[in-house]
Order: sequence, then structure tokens, then C-alpha cells
Amino acid sequence: MSNLPIDLSAEVVLRWDAPAPEHVPLFTEGGITVLWLAKRDGRMDKACAAAGIRVLGPGDVRLLKPDQLESAGDRSAVVVKDGVWSGAGDLPREEAVTAGATARPWVEANGFRVGYLRALYPEMRPVLGYRIDAEAGVKPGKPPALSSLELALVDAWAAGGNYVLSLTAEHQRELISGRPEARAAWRAFGRTARWLRANVALFRQPAFPNITMLVESGETTAELASLMYRQNASPRLVRPVDLTAPDPQSCRVLVTAGIRPPSAEVRARILAHAEAGATVVTDAYGEKAWWSGSPCKLARAFEDREFYTLGGGRLVAYKEAIQDPGDFAFDMIDLAGPERAMRLWDYGTVIALATSAPGGGPAKAVLCAVNYGHPFPWDLVAQINGQFSEATLLRPDGKPLALKVARRGPNSEVVLPALKLLAVVAFR
Repeated sequence: MSNLPIDLSAEVVLRWDAPAPEHVPLFTEGGITVLWLAKRDGRMDKACAAAGIRVLGPGDVRLLKPDQLESAGDRSAVVVKDGVWSGAGDLPREEAVTAGATARPWVEANGFRVGYLRALYPEMRPVLGYRIDAEAGVKPGKPPALSSLELALVDAWAAGGNYVLSLTAEHQRELISGRPEARAAWRAFGRTARWLRANVALFRQPAFPNITMLVESGETTAELASLMYRQNASPRLVRPVDLTAPDPQSCRVLVTAGIRPPSAEVRARILAHAEAGATVVTDAYGEKAWWSGSPCKLARAFEDREFYTLGGGRLVAYKEAIQDPGDFAFDMIDLAGPERAMRLWDYGTVIALATSAPGGGPAKAVLCAVNYGHPFPWDLVAQINGQFSEATLLRPDGKPLALKVARRGPNSEVVLPALKLLAVVAFR
């Protein structure tokens, strides 16, 4: 395998079957900057080079499954074969709610996968490479509309990663034949792809540490992280070994549920967060309570968990492994209180993340919101933790728009007008 000369996380990469030089104008129209082919061809190399498009062959990229990453060695040229086709739909039958206007649509999203990869393998670019197939949750014979490809790209970029685009044979035929609906969707995709690349720095910032969650390889912490993202807890994911010294002014809740017993050094660092004023959450209880022996004092006891005081903070111990990650995510939001990283009203199909802002500019914080369902015909109220006086709405389908900022206790509130797909708010 050759050393990959480009950063795949900052490119618009397309896997394409049976390429021909006459297809190159399509790639340009769609904002494609890198073409990944199963077989190199001299004519394609020449045609793409003339259009400013890089070409990769099968030996230039390693396509690995998540369970292969631990033993992968050099991960600089890895694309992870993991992910679901993003979008919103009805609740699965086994989770359907027979009554209640508060029931939200089921959302398939991959943002937590990007955050999870960034945490576990900080030296690796978090690039997903799933196909449009049954493994990604696509029903046989019912391929998604070509227009949904735009959401698939935004889904990964908004979380700080990338998605290697994959089209079905039908999609390719529609584009090559010039079907009007397909070409219109492709042009819209190209507009968004170019906008994402032009604003890449907005999507490469660390999440607010208000709720910090320790994650490890395996399904346990990955599932907890998935629902933390879905419920808009906006967590910062960190490996136990990378946990830094406590900062009670930023990290309000430190989630350690689902992790293996930590080393003595990591244990001391975790407990130091509680002593400094944070809330530490664990599901290690009884004989598995790695935190026992610390100077905790029982303050309150409930059926499912116990609250202990520790220094200037507290430790919350669940009495068994977390059974409902969704309810657990809501518990963490409640523990964060008014200082949760961000909050949305009537968000339904929207997942958002609060991050710091790129250095060197006037912005101090960024709120990135992705709509996985139909465009919102109404305004969406959003809050971010912190005191800001100005906010600008940035989006691929419109010009920058100044938003009015209202102070709400420790938070700043804005109103997002008619969210279609992606809204990025830069606060200063």
C-alpha cells in the first residue's frame, strides 16, 4: 500500500464503478475532488487530472471494519466500513408509541461514530465508508432517493469526519442518462459539498466539555454515546487514558458508565473531577465498584442509583449496567442542569452539537444542527451555554444571516428560521 498523499477527511470522495472519461463533468458538477476506483485507468487519470480531481486505486486506501482497527497498525489511510443510511422515519414497530404527541420520529445518524473514532484513534482521520446496502439498513429493492446523498455527507461532516460517497447502479445510470430529477439533486449535492469544504474548519473543533463521556472499544460505550448524541446531550467523547485534569468550570458531568475498571492513575483522575466540583457518573456497583475506598458519603438513595458527596462535587452510582441508553442520556442532561452544552425546542428530527470555534476568527463558539427529516416550516429555538452578544447563521442553501441573541441565564438563545438540512451558528 502506498502512503496516502492527501487527507481524505477534507475531500469529497466518490467510489465509482465502470468509470469513463466522459463522466468527469459529472464529478465536477457534484463537487467531487477525489475519485476512488477499483481499477486504475490511464485515460481516467488524465481526464481527472485535467479537471483537478485526484484518483485513488484499490491499494491506496484500506477499508476496515471497526473491530479490525485495534490491530490495524498504521491508520493514516483507513476508511471505516461502518454506518447506517441516515434519515428519519417512523419508530420501529417494537418501539412504537400508541398515544402521545411527544413521540419523536426514529432517526438514523452516524455522528456518534465519527466522535467515537476521533476519541479512540486520535491519530486517524474519521472517515466512514459504508455502502448503500442491507448492512446500512437499506431494504433490498428500495434504494434511497439520490437526494439523500446530501444528508449522508452532511451527517458525517457536521460531526467532524467524512463519508466516502457510494452510489447504487441505478443512481449512476440516472446521472449518466441525464435524468432531470437526478441531475437537479446532484447539483444541489455539489453546492453543499463545495460549501462544506470551504468551511471545513467549522467542523473540526472539539465539542463542549460540559458533559464528558469516557469511551472504549466495544459496543457498550458506543451504544451509550449513540443515544447521548441522539438526545442532544452534545457530549465530548474521550478515552480514559486521555482524561485531563479537572476543570469544574467546564466539565459539569463526567460519564464513566460502561467502561472497564480503570487503572489506578485514571481512577485518581476521575475522582479528582468529583472532588473539584463535577458530577461523576458510574454503573460500577457493589463488588465491581472501582471507586469504593474513596471518601464518598452517601447523600441520597433511590431504587436505581445512589448519590454520594465527594469533595466539592458528587458521585452518582447506578446499581446495575445501563439498560436504557436513551433514558440514561436524559438523566445526564438533567445532571448537567442549566449548564448543558446546548438545547433545542421541538427538535424532532434535528441533532445538534456545540463546539468551540476555529482559532484566528471572531467567533467563540459554534452550534451545528442537522435536520434528518423534512424541512422545518417553522422556527426552531436553540440555546448554547455561554454569554454571547452576536450570532451569524451559516448554511449551504442561503447567505449568512445575523441572528438576534437573547440571554437566558448562563445561556444564549437564538431562533433558527425554517431549517432545511444544515444550520451552523457562529457565536461571538
